[in-house]
Amino acid sequence: MIDFHCDTVYKLWEKDSKESLLKNSFSVDISRLNEIGAKAQCFAIFTPFDSHTEIPFWDRMKAIHERFVSELEKAGDSVKQATRSSDMSDDMVSAVLTIEDLGPLEGRMDRFEEVLSWRPRIASLTWNWENEYGYPNSSDPAVMEKGLKKKGFEMLERMKEEDLICDVSHLNDGGFWDVVNSGVKVVATHSNSRSITNCTRNLTDEMLRAVSDRGGIVGLNFCPSFLSSYPEGTPKAEHYSRICDMIAHIRHIYDVAGEDVLALGTDFDGIGGTLEIPGVESLPCLKQAMEDAGFSSSVVEKFWQKNGLRVLE
Repeated sequence: MIDFHCDTVYKLWEKDSKESLLKNSFSVDISRLNEIGAKAQCFAIFTPFDSHTEIPFWDRMKAIHERFVSELEKAGDSVKQATRSSDMSDDMVSAVLTIEDLGPLEGRMDRFEEVLSWRPRIASLTWNWENEYGYPNSSDPAVMEKGLKKKGFEMLERMKEEDLICDVSHLNDGGFWDVVNSGVKVVATHSNSRSITNCTRNLTDEMLRAVSDRGGIVGLNFCPSFLSSYPEGTPKAEHYSRICDMIAHIRHIYDVAGEDVLALGTDFDGIGGTLEIPGVESLPCLKQAMEDAGFSSSVVEKFWQKNGLRVLE
């Protein structure tokens, strides 16, 4: 298994948790990943914009990365950081570092150079806020149409130079098309189908095909509101992440964009609601559900890890 997105490192830092990445009560830990034979887990460095503001934005980002480094050190021989498929071990799970939102760099290339020293493999230009690079997904059609800013295009050029993959999962529609037309490697680490669930964080059929045509992947997100629609005002406790809805999204993405774009991007430890698959230990249930739904073993393996291995190489 390769999962392209989780927020466990941020959760450990945000709660100043005494638990560890090796073993914790959240949805993802190294011990359970090794128990299910996971190949790799992408760990996002997500930096909050509107909380912990007593710490400068850039310092927040560095502190979260420092927590990631210390957790890998504590986990010892149970995990190794990898940037490419060829770096990965057959004996333990590999940790792939990703950057969710380059906003803390505040447009400064010297900060980008420091981030590169952390050995990330994937980075997104935005989260759910406007920043120096571009605009986020939005319920406002005018915002959705805006393209990248000048510094956004400059960052794409640097990402191409460094072979850093660009994640479009939180980007607005105009920015999405600027990215895919730029020639940079592109993925959507944790997004679903907008045709199935009309949510701006999901991708249209045209977008799904565009990512597929460029050799990327779309990681299935377990967030309940991305998997199915809820009336406005429905309490989050009544949002349910169901395997049957996951299968519906996988089926649609497969039908419109093909088998080579399918991947997993759980968004574990970054989502709420009631999850039918609450943690990595239960992920084999989804594999079984795909088989029960009639997907061939080759398609299941592509979703499970082969597409991810191709992209990360």
